[in-house]
Amino acid sequence: MNIQYSPELLEHMQKTGNTCILVELVEVTSSDLEITELHVRLADPKTRGIFLEKKGYRIFNTEVGEVLLPPYPLTFEDTVEFGLKKFLFLKWISHKGIKV
Repeated sequence: MNIQYSPELLEHMQKTGNTCILVELVEVTSSDLEITELHVRLADPKTRGIFLEKKGYRIFNTEVGEVLLPPYPLTFEDTVEFGLKKFLFLKWISHKGIKV
């Protein structure tokens, strides 16, 4: 698997000093509806430790940092791309090449 970062995301990671991307599987279940989505964000050192030690996440090292992946089966394309999206003062990480 090849991991690529957009220039905007690399700049943001350098500014914040945070190079750990966390890929979370979020499930919402109610009596009528079930939704499973991926939530991708930067993880601080404390959060990183919790997800590694208590939740069983695994590390995928990259040349820039690391990506924490859940212990659940996900589908990956040959190339996974992470980018930075912005709207007004909000920022979030986009992803391409990972599916639930």
